[in-house]
Amino acid sequence: MSENAANKTKTFIESVNSNNDRPIGLVKATELAGKGNKLEFTFEYLGFLFAVKAGTDGQKTNMRVHANLGNVPYTVEGPSRRATTMEILGAATGHMGGRVKITPQQRIMLFEDYVFDEPLTPVLILTKTTQLMLRAKPFLQLMSRVVRPPMARNRETGAATT
Repeated sequence: MSENAANKTKTFIESVNSNNDRPIGLVKATELAGKGNKLEFTFEYLGFLFAVKAGTDGQKTNMRVHANLGNVPYTVEGPSRRATTMEILGAATGHMGGRVKITPQQRIMLFEDYVFDEPLTPVLILTKTTQLMLRAKPFLQLMSRVVRPPMARNRETGAATT
């Protein structure tokens, strides 16, 4: 653990201990944790890597979720896999409102941007992320059958994720 992280943890514990068992509140907790007006985290689901970034603009919260869903299989890897992938992507794009894109390098990406008239809180960010995941879950399950998820590929090769 870095010295900076250790100091933040120590300050947080001291604040909790001196607070006489009263809740410290989300604003105070984010200040003590050093997050301030930004919140960023990544997570893995079904082998796909997701990144969430949120920040404040006055009283508004701007949030972006993006995911690397792997690469479209080349025809030589299996014409039926490629065709199935394209069918799933077509359905996902229609259902998710065009939030699924294929880059020129044939990488499949999922993007979602939100702007809220609410302050940045972990509850807000996790709620919106969960809602997106519930909408995307059927497509992610299908995609994991025909596209090799990036995180599964990293586990197989032992490569570090970035």
